[in-house]
Amino acid sequence: MSVINIEDCGEGVHAIVFDRPDSPHNFMNREVVGELHEAVRNLAADAGVKGVVIASAKKSFLVGGDLKELQALKGPADAASIIETVQSCMRDMELAPKPFVAAINGLALGGGLEIALACTYRIAADDPRLKLGLPEVSLGLIPGAGGTQRLPRLVGLAAALPIMVEDRQITAAKAHEIGLIDLIVPAGELMDRAKEAILSNAAPADQPWDRDGFSLPGPSLRSPEGEEIMAAMWAKVRRRKPGLEPAPEAIMEAVDGGVADAIDDGLSLEREKFAGVAASKVVKNKIRTLFLGLNAANGMKDRPKDVASFDIKSVAVAGVGQMGSGIAYCAALAGYDVYLLEADKDRLETGTASIAKRVRGAVERNRMKPDAAEAMLARLNPATSYSDIADVDMVFEAVSEVQEVKDQVTAALCAVIRSEAPIASNTSTIPISTLARSAANPERFIGLHFFAPVDRMKLVEVIKGEETDENTLARALDAVAGMRKTPIVVNDGLGFFTSRVVGAYTGEAFTLLAEGLSPELIDDVALKAGLPIGPLSMADITSLTLLKDIVASISGDGSKTGLRGLRLTEALDKLTGAGRTGKSGGGGIYDYDDTGRHAWPGLPECFPPAGGELERDLIEKRLLYAQSLEAARAIEEGVIQDPIDADVGSVLGWAFPSAYGGVIGLIDTVGVSRFVVECDEMMERFGGRFEAPRILRDMAARNGKFFAG
Repeated sequence: MSVINIEDCGEGVHAIVFDRPDSPHNFMNREVVGELHEAVRNLAADAGVKGVVIASAKKSFLVGGDLKELQALKGPADAASIIETVQSCMRDMELAPKPFVAAINGLALGGGLEIALACTYRIAADDPRLKLGLPEVSLGLIPGAGGTQRLPRLVGLAAALPIMVEDRQITAAKAHEIGLIDLIVPAGELMDRAKEAILSNAAPADQPWDRDGFSLPGPSLRSPEGEEIMAAMWAKVRRRKPGLEPAPEAIMEAVDGGVADAIDDGLSLEREKFAGVAASKVVKNKIRTLFLGLNAANGMKDRPKDVASFDIKSVAVAGVGQMGSGIAYCAALAGYDVYLLEADKDRLETGTASIAKRVRGAVERNRMKPDAAEAMLARLNPATSYSDIADVDMVFEAVSEVQEVKDQVTAALCAVIRSEAPIASNTSTIPISTLARSAANPERFIGLHFFAPVDRMKLVEVIKGEETDENTLARALDAVAGMRKTPIVVNDGLGFFTSRVVGAYTGEAFTLLAEGLSPELIDDVALKAGLPIGPLSMADITSLTLLKDIVASISGDGSKTGLRGLRLTEALDKLTGAGRTGKSGGGGIYDYDDTGRHAWPGLPECFPPAGGELERDLIEKRLLYAQSLEAARAIEEGVIQDPIDADVGSVLGWAFPSAYGGVIGLIDTVGVSRFVVECDEMMERFGGRFEAPRILRDMAARNGKFFAG
């Protein structure tokens, strides 16, 4: 099955056109590289060919390599073998005695951008959706087809490093500004202008770095300015603990050790660094969760297969506070007619205004065209009467997290909407089966737990109540798909999945605080471990008073294993009793002023140090293992059916370190047997909440694990 077509464009110009027949996108694997290499050699050797255009028949250029192939790597030697073949193809392309022009449309990511870099001239379509980048680092990889060597040589260190190390994907305009793109043309003229560049000799037949006297654009690597650029990026890379994310370090080492030398020496070093990370656990973890798991979730794997798809045209959002307005924004963006139901006219106006402000902001940032924004705002229908929403296809309930309020609203909704229209509660903690008792038809009641800010957070936790039927689940998932969110489907229970696991994490952090540890130490350990923000900083942002309410709603009778010995309630009571409510209330765990954030001086009086220091590694284990243990219990209890859902949920929901794959992936990464032993040691020292559940002990006894491979 051929992926490449050779087209004669006339006047001695030929095109290599990628068109993978079994996918909406073009991507590379061993077979495609072999096919491309043969085409490059043949066209380079043909005296009748003046130049070659590399193009795509898809809506995008190329989006990288075959991740399933990478996940199957057996070791560094296997990785080196694959990448040597790719590098050889790219090198033959740029050493051919004629120009190769990249005609870039849509996305040029990873190997796609590396092919463009190996071309001697690059033209991009004028399309706001076009993005260029080297996102390999997000999957624990480094560019291996010459990206670490060609990009700095083309655009300089300052522009190249963020694209590679931080996964900064850029527009055509930005790419042209930094010298990555030579020309931007109307999309319909892309092929004609590429041909013209060859015939007019605008496209050179060689690369700058293969010419005598070549020097790096901007500061050289060993100049004071170049060393300053490298040092600044190294400082960012080293914010995580050593070894957690090897890829950023490998990219920096490939640049530092290769860019000052001849290109072939640099490519050799890149190949060595790629092989060192490509077969690692980190890569396998990230590909499993962020590619395979994410794609399966987005593919609605848990949608009932025998239920026909629903054509959802209109929805109502009951309650337009922060969460409700966010849900309404995403629903309108999806093309649904949205009815904003709010009894209080002032709150309704405030919520509607916040949505309009968000839409205007998207236009100002060039993320939405003015006509699309106008059409989106026209789909918003403010309403103060339940009768206004009688004919909608679905309702999102987003009122206060108080059961009595939700019960009243649910009963009123059921009195007016059609019997087949589902009601989805955005509760984060109250059991769905409990809330469904207020519904006339509990089988059409379901939980859709969105995450704030709704317009940016992709995850939606879909909670099935005891009586939720297949039609309701299917319609809820269809709505989520229309809103371009990623669902994980869970069963009902206190805190569902996400809230109970985050509760275990937050509870452990507050317990450490109550033991007298400094909040700066606790938060810094979490940051070094790979979390984006410390748990105590997050608690201050959330508000300590709100956190008290959340804790009460997920605690039940307090008998759950994961709650034993936690000092969360005690710590919150002491802090709020001292008037500490959080950042928005003037200060909580921290004080805030113009110079930044500082631990509240009253903490030692509230929480006298218990004596003795805790090692950073042990603090990290307590914070991370508490989450993994609670996730394992959720699987044992049937709240989570598939371990990959726990990992996708934890990485998307609260940015658990993806280097482990997620909360369950951490257990496999450590090794189930070792994980159980270490939990037993912590149980002896810190209490029963670290008791490993039966599912882990049984797995350890048979030397099993959650994920194959």
